[in-house]
Amino acid sequence: MLSAQLNFVVILFGIMASAAALVAAEGNFVATTPVPAEYLVGFETIRESDSQELLRILVEGEMQGRGTGQEGYLRAARWFATQLESYGFQPAGADGSWFQNVPFIKLATQPADCGFKVGVEEFIGGTAIGISDFAGAFEASLPVTFAVVTTNRPEIAEGTFAGRLLVIQSADRIRWDDAFIVRGKPACVLIVADDGRVRNEAVNESEKTPSSIPVAMVTTAAANALAARCGARADLFSANAPTENVLVSSSQMVQCRLKIERESVDVPNVVSWYPGADETVRHEHVCVGAHLDHLGLQRGELFPGADDNGSGSTAVLQLARAIHANPVKPRRSVLLMAFCAEERGLLGSKYYVAHPLKPVSDMICMLNIDMIGRNEESTSEPASENENTIHLVGSQDHSAAFHEMVRKANESVGFVFEYDEENRVDGRSDHASFSEKGVPVTFLFGGFNPHYHKTTDTMDGINFAKIANAARLDYLVLMMAAEQGRFALDEKK
Repeated sequence: MLSAQLNFVVILFGIMASAAALVAAEGNFVATTPVPAEYLVGFETIRESDSQELLRILVEGEMQGRGTGQEGYLRAARWFATQLESYGFQPAGADGSWFQNVPFIKLATQPADCGFKVGVEEFIGGTAIGISDFAGAFEASLPVTFAVVTTNRPEIAEGTFAGRLLVIQSADRIRWDDAFIVRGKPACVLIVADDGRVRNEAVNESEKTPSSIPVAMVTTAAANALAARCGARADLFSANAPTENVLVSSSQMVQCRLKIERESVDVPNVVSWYPGADETVRHEHVCVGAHLDHLGLQRGELFPGADDNGSGSTAVLQLARAIHANPVKPRRSVLLMAFCAEERGLLGSKYYVAHPLKPVSDMICMLNIDMIGRNEESTSEPASENENTIHLVGSQDHSAAFHEMVRKANESVGFVFEYDEENRVDGRSDHASFSEKGVPVTFLFGGFNPHYHKTTDTMDGINFAKIANAARLDYLVLMMAAEQGRFALDEKK
C-alpha cells in the first residue's frame, strides 16, 4: 500500500512538473510539449530576472563595451571565467588556465596627429578618423577625388588616382587591396563608413598583410564636410548603400596627416570544460559559445553591446548554470567558450579551430548564440511583431537529423523560427568557423534592429524573455545531443 501511495505521488509530481514546464514558456512563447522530466530541474533555473541581472553586469559595470584589446574586455573575460567556475566547469586552457590567448596586432590612431585640412580649416578631425590596415605616419598635400562605387566598380585607367587623396564609399566593404583602388594607385585613401565601423583602436590578425599605402576609415558626416568644401555635393556620401557609381575629382589641395601606432597584444578566448557523465564517450563533446566582445570605447564614445552580444553571453552563462544544477548530467562533455574578436571577423573562433584544445573531430555539434536580446525591427517590420520569433541559422547546413532535434527541443520552448536571414548572416558569426570544418551547427539570432552597432544598444528595450528562452532551447538541445551522440551527415549538395 505504501509503495502504491509512493508511486501515486511520483506520478502526481510528474504531472505537476510537466504542467509547470508548459507554463514556464507561456505568454508569447507557447510550448506544445512538456520538458522531459530528466532535464526539468536545470530548465527551471533559467529565469528572466537572472537574464536581466547578468546582462546588467556585462553592460553597466566596468566592462566598458568589452572591446577586444581593451581593458574592459579583459575584465569581462575574468568575470566570465569566475561565473563558469561557480557552475562547476573546469578550465580548458593550457596549464590549467581559463584562457586561450589569441595573438593580435593592435592599431590605434593618434587623434591629435590626424587631420585633413583645406587651408586652415580642418574638415576631417582626429576623432572622425579610424584605423584600417595601415600603421605609421603620413603627411602630404594632395588633390582629392571622391568616389561612390557599387559592387560593379566603374572602369578606370591605370593610375587614375596617382598622387591624389581618394575618399571612397562602397556598397560592400572595401579595403586598400581592392582591385579598383590598386589600379587607381592613390597616394592616400579614406574609406567612408558608418560610425560603428570607424574605430580609433582595434585589433587585427597578426599575420594580416599591412596596407602598402596610407589608409584610414572616416565617418560619413566628416567625409561629406570635406566633399562640400571641395566642390562636390554635401550629401555625396549616404548612410544607404550606393546604387550608382560617382567619381568627382577636385583640384583643391588637402593637407593630409595620419599617425597610427602598432603593437602586439594577446587577447583571450574563455575556454571551459564540463566532463561528460559517461566515461566511454566523455572525449566526445558538444560545443556551445557566444562572442563576448563588442566595440568597446571608440572615439570617446561607449558602445555598450547589450544585444550584441551581451545577450548571447548571458544566455550561455544561464545554460551553464542549468547543466550544473540538473541532477542528470550530460552524457558527453561540454566545451563552453566565450570568443574574442568576433567583431573583427570571427578571429577568436577561427583561431580556436586552427589551434583546438580538444580534437574538432570529437565535436558532435556547435551551438552559437548571438544577438538574441532585441526583437527584430525594420522600417517595414515593427518590433512588436517579433516578440517570440528567432532566426534559426545554419542547422540545416550539415545534418537534417540535427536540425530536427533543434525543432523537437523547441516544442518545449515555443519560438517561432524564421529562416529568411540565412544568406545574409550564415557566415557572420562564430558558428561559421566550425561549420567550415563540417561540424553540425545551430545559430540562434534575433535579427537586426536600429540599435545594431550603435551607442544606443543599452539595456533599454531588451526582451529578457527572449534571452531566457534562447538559453532554455539550447540547454535542451545540448542535453539531447550529449545523450544521442554523433549526427548522420547529409551528402554534400
